[in-house]
Amino acid sequence: MKKGLIIGKGWLGKRLENQLEQSFQLETTRRKSDKENCISLDFDQDISENRTTDYDFIIITIPFGRRNSLTELSQRFQRLCQYIGAYDKQLILLSSTAIYPDYSEGSITETTEIISLKEPYISIEKRLKEQYSQLVILRLGGLMGDDRYMSKYIHLHHPNLTQIVNHIHYKDVCQIIERIISIDKNDTIYHLIAPEHPTKEEVLSYQIEQKIIQSTVRLGKVISSEKVQTELNYTFIRPNPIYFND
Repeated sequence: MKKGLIIGKGWLGKRLENQLEQSFQLETTRRKSDKENCISLDFDQDISENRTTDYDFIIITIPFGRRNSLTELSQRFQRLCQYIGAYDKQLILLSSTAIYPDYSEGSITETTEIISLKEPYISIEKRLKEQYSQLVILRLGGLMGDDRYMSKYIHLHHPNLTQIVNHIHYKDVCQIIERIISIDKNDTIYHLIAPEHPTKEEVLSYQIEQKIIQSTVRLGKVISSEKVQTELNYTFIRPNPIYFND
């Protein structure tokens, strides 16, 4: 049985642990341990130990933190690299599609040439990729499911409702990561995005008023998940963000 480490047991990390512990031997980290197989680690403080040599895979879920400066994040990930050390097995980084400019239009794939990828995402990805050539980068869309759904945060009077959404249900994130581990995939980038792209208006109309509508205006970028569907032969279990609160 493969043994893995989830670095960062937050909202997604907990759900990922619940999924993966059915198939793999797992340990996790969080700032304050909450169970026997969880290591207390705070990457905003100096790290002295290194315990990553005996893992078959490591998943990095610690947040990039929009409230943190690039300097603070750089220090956080420098300590992370020190902790991982010369690790040479499967390494998975959970990044974000927020790396793409807000003004982008049209369809974006993993190979689309975009000049101005956004900080801090691009700097963190580059740093880890330079040190760990085997790195798998997963750029997640807006993460939803359980207690996270759009109508909890915005309402139908909100501006920019014609904007297309690029969301992902956490259940699909967990399933895709499990498949990546199972086939020992390395050195690639995947978009983790539900294949359907309704507008905010369409999502909110269903979640608030239980109405299915079609927006007459659709603006913004569509981030494609075709690569992960094709290469991993993956069918999304929650393909349409309209129904993420069901």
